[in-house]
Amino acid sequence: MRNSNLPKPRIVAFEVTRQCRYHCLHCRANAAQEPSEHELTTSQCLKIMAGLSQYDKCVVVLTGGEPLERADIYDLLAFGHGLGHRMALATCGYPINDLIIERLKRLHLLSLSLSLDGANADTHDAFRGVPGAFTTTLNAAKQAQQQGLRFQINTAVTRRNADQISDIAALAQSLGARCFNPFILVPMGRGSALVHEGLAPQQYENLLHELRRLKDNLGIEIQVTCGPQFGRVLASNHATVMGRNRRNTGCPAGTDFAFISYQGHIQTCGFLGQSCGNLLENDCDFGDLWENSVLLQQVRDRTQFTDVCGHCPYTAQCGGCRARAYALTGDVLGDDPICILSRLKAEQNERDYI
Repeated sequence: MRNSNLPKPRIVAFEVTRQCRYHCLHCRANAAQEPSEHELTTSQCLKIMAGLSQYDKCVVVLTGGEPLERADIYDLLAFGHGLGHRMALATCGYPINDLIIERLKRLHLLSLSLSLDGANADTHDAFRGVPGAFTTTLNAAKQAQQQGLRFQINTAVTRRNADQISDIAALAQSLGARCFNPFILVPMGRGSALVHEGLAPQQYENLLHELRRLKDNLGIEIQVTCGPQFGRVLASNHATVMGRNRRNTGCPAGTDFAFISYQGHIQTCGFLGQSCGNLLENDCDFGDLWENSVLLQQVRDRTQFTDVCGHCPYTAQCGGCRARAYALTGDVLGDDPICILSRLKAEQNERDYI
């Protein structure tokens, strides 16, 4: 029986491969040069998208790895569009050329996501593990802009590039991106090795306020992924939150967003590897898993959160990053250690103990 009061996801990211020629330091998928033997077949991908469409027609972002490595990627995009989904693509940029942009446009692609992890080649190429990656991404952005294909710029944020955020945002705007989307590091996959490069609470807080200033003044849409505290910062500055677009109301996992893995597992997001159920094992009934998964029910119910997150006055606007809480504490309902409020509470407890 369906729950008509439960919000359906506005965006579903579908990881169709873990193959990629790059070797990015922060890659949550731990992508490899060759495709995984467990990668979904074409028919399985089509069945999953069809099952999703029976429950919800939404934005479906094909991601990886590098999704353009799949020989059937255009078939997947065409099929999804035919079902009524609005199809998008997240790419590292290296396969992009004029012919591919033209083909993507003919397939009615809604948007392209490109990554820039630095304002210069030295920083970005160091993240990506490939010389020339910065220039490749710039060229891909320019080709998309010239042919009128919407795109956004994503940036993985760690201590090594946090001081470049304003410059990266300005670069994204100059390239014609419709949106600048920083991803705050969650140490999982290959990114687990960067755990000590995650932002300190005060550094993170400063970044959030800088992003708010950029949002107000730069003239480019700014979203923050894995940074739900941005909702608190916006709320405290009397920012307007718009309707069903809950981008500024904290973590969207389980309400506005879902992730489907390269093996068909539903997850809260790509950064929390716990399965909420496998679509191939339930005849691709997305709605059944979305509504009845215990984990999804837990992350939706913010009254179940513990410690500071459980008593925070900004729970409705934030909720903390469940993936980072799990990665750093082992408790998916616990505190998000990067949050300044969590740090202040810990310091108070320490003073009380002394």
